[in-house]
Amino acid sequence: MTDTTRTTAQDVGMPFAGPEGLAEQLLVLRTEVEQLRADVVRLDGDLDESRRLNLRAAELLDIVYQELGARRTPSEDAP
Repeated sequence: MTDTTRTTAQDVGMPFAGPEGLAEQLLVLRTEVEQLRADVVRLDGDLDESRRLNLRAAELLDIVYQELGARRTPSEDAP
């Protein structure tokens, strides 16, 4: 393994406690990974909701522009 591909406990912010602490460190890392996965799922849902709201806002703006265009008087169209 090269130096650029080797990941150490220190690289991920955990001091290596030796073999006796390995199980505890793995549990901590597993818990963090589960939390990150839950955050990704939540953020994905938030992104979907944001997209839905943006599409709805664009639809409403189209309606407003259509209404404003329909309400123009002939004098507004003249130069």
